[in-house]
Amino acid sequence: MKTISFLFLCLFVEAIGIAQSAKNVEDHQLTLNVLLPGVIYEQGLSQNSTIAAEATMGFAYVESSFTDNGFGIYPIGRLQYRHYYNFERRLERGKRIAGNTGNYISPIIAIQGGKAIIGNLNYMSDYFAGIGAVYGLQRTGQKGLQFRFEFGPGYFFDEFESNFGIFLALKLGWVVSRN
Repeated sequence: MKTISFLFLCLFVEAIGIAQSAKNVEDHQLTLNVLLPGVIYEQGLSQNSTIAAEATMGFAYVESSFTDNGFGIYPIGRLQYRHYYNFERRLERGKRIAGNTGNYISPIIAIQGGKAIIGNLNYMSDYFAGIGAVYGLQRTGQKGLQFRFEFGPGYFFDEFESNFGIFLALKLGWVVSRN
């Protein structure tokens, strides 16, 4: 757990150190997720980079002939440093970049609780965590509707085991505030 705190601190200090005045990204952006309830706050750091903090819910369902069936809704926290790499190309082609509309690469840190807020599916571990890198695609419409898809490799661990896997996220939301 101390390692995750240290990584958060390093990521934050690095992000503040590279801040510039001319930005293609939004200074501040607050988005509400629709599919799984949650909120994302994205802070512009440099010309094409942001830091995004997300608090959301995750869903799991297990059906097994060996154990009882169950479902659960769990709290998830995520932190990302996003570098949008195609803003210039989008602008050259006359496309929008408002609302941080673009493609990005990002290191990611995520943590999920092991006890369900709603449902009967509780894991033995109190938490699950992951660290990795994702490729993301984010599109924000003129009226604020936002679509985001991201995937990439990750290292996942809990109190008892660790393994490699895939980060995968599909989000649909509404930008309620941007600057």
